[in-house]
Amino acid sequence: MQENMIDLYHKFVEIKEKGWVSSTHNHIQGDLFERLLEKPMENFEVPDFQGIEIKTHIDTSSSYTTLFTANPKGNSFFEIERLCKYYGYPDKVIKETNILHGDVDTIQRKYIGLFYQFRLSVNRKKKRIILYVYDRKNKVIDTLSYWDFSVLEEKLYRKLRYLAYVTVKRKYVQKQVYFKYSGICFYQLTGFEQFITLIENGGIKITFTIGAFRFGKRKGQIHNHGTAFRIQQQDIEKLFTKVNI
Repeated sequence: MQENMIDLYHKFVEIKEKGWVSSTHNHIQGDLFERLLEKPMENFEVPDFQGIEIKTHIDTSSSYTTLFTANPKGNSFFEIERLCKYYGYPDKVIKETNILHGDVDTIQRKYIGLFYQFRLSVNRKKKRIILYVYDRKNKVIDTLSYWDFSVLEEKLYRKLRYLAYVTVKRKYVQKQVYFKYSGICFYQLTGFEQFITLIENGGIKITFTIGAFRFGKRKGQIHNHGTAFRIQQQDIEKLFTKVNI
């Protein structure tokens, strides 16, 4: 793996030497970096480059970084659809279709929409992360949705055993966005226990991005953009150990 990291580092240096690169076709910084690597875009849940997952972050941003996506399980085979139906809120355009956009963590109840609050709970005995839904009177009304430890551990080790974390600068010139890739750090996953601990203390949250198709044959159907496990940038080194190459 050390050789693969060195190979990626040399490719990063070549990209860094390009300086400011304009984003065409609405590429965000991560997609553009992969294009500059001359790597084909893929939707498979495998590492981006020779066993190494690549994540990018804007140097002036304190936003969260997506680790991976995982839909919840539950009594329904289509659990996301059930959550949207009963606890979502109407799309602005397709008002007859409920959507679900928002962040959930273990620290406090949070409203998604006007009527329902959500919070995560880590149940180590059942080896599950459970989604609690509350009404406006703070009464628990649903605990059917969950994520099994086994599924999350498999995803974590399959995709994020090794990580390249790329720092990016961004600027706008006459409404055109430019990116400059300024730094790269390499990491190795510490372990699944650290992942669960970060969820327990709020360092990792879950973000629902469930919208609606507004055009085409699937107009009015739920458009699942993914349910993401996301980590604060300041907590990266609580989940990963830095690797010097």
